[in-house]
Amino acid sequence: MKIHLGIYIPMYGGWLRGVDEGEKEATFKYAAKAAIKAENIGIKSIWVPDHLLNPLKGESANALEAWTTLTGLAALTSKVELFHTTICQGFRYPAVLAKMGATIDDLSGGRFRFSLGAGWYKREFQAYGIPWDDHDTRIARSREQIEIIKSLWTTPKTNYKGQFFEITDGIVEPKPIQKPYPPIWWGGESEDSRRLTADLADGWLINASTLKAAGEKTRDMNARLDEKGRRPIQISIPGHIFIGKTDEEARSRVVKLTGNKTSLAKSILNRGFVGSPETIVDRIQKLSDLGIDYVIFQVSPALKALEEIEESLIPLL
Repeated sequence: MKIHLGIYIPMYGGWLRGVDEGEKEATFKYAAKAAIKAENIGIKSIWVPDHLLNPLKGESANALEAWTTLTGLAALTSKVELFHTTICQGFRYPAVLAKMGATIDDLSGGRFRFSLGAGWYKREFQAYGIPWDDHDTRIARSREQIEIIKSLWTTPKTNYKGQFFEITDGIVEPKPIQKPYPPIWWGGESEDSRRLTADLADGWLINASTLKAAGEKTRDMNARLDEKGRRPIQISIPGHIFIGKTDEEARSRVVKLTGNKTSLAKSILNRGFVGSPETIVDRIQKLSDLGIDYVIFQVSPALKALEEIEESLIPLL
């Protein structure tokens, strides 16, 4: 099976929106334990989301900052790929992002993966005094950011004048270890996002509630890439994971844990990896057959879920 397994790092004290999971508050110590455990059991990648407020447990709850967390995890690991998912385009200027990304790539020995997104959580922009633009503007800004970052990573000096950003003799040294630069992923599925991905990205983060939807999105992107003469890019898909001895046991865990939040339970059961180890492996294989390159598990609670993955899932893969 060619598909790679990844996990989301527990940046927000669990992955179930509005549910008391008996999880610790988000701390770097806990995030580090999850990252190290994931690497030790053979997980390919760790994914660190970029939010300034906690989008799952309430804005006053702990929320770790993504770049500083990823830097710390880079120093504590040696093999896992290090993904952002996704860097919010409004939080940092592109030249600064390029400098930070090159530094993490050097620090990690070439394991950094750059993933950008337009941003969706308006409240955190307001809370941190960051201007909130309409969707089309956020996408247009993102295009310029990617163009600037690629140039700074590959040329001695960058001069750029766009609608939103202007760079004069911009320099990033040292360059990233990976050549020509760390893979650049995009997270977003609007028409503008798909065009941006086909034009500029090396990877695409998608969501899909069914295998049919995942297949349709993969085929659509491959058709766009063919039109531009580009080779296929990598595609990832996330989902909560709940393993049981039987499918019914796993589904019952989800229903019990989510309580009266029936829409949350339905979403997890439709989009997640829920069932016996054999059922989950079958779903992963079908996603691989559709052209998905990474599945990213939302692990709740993280350490317990990773133990279950190690004991019952990894041996079947």
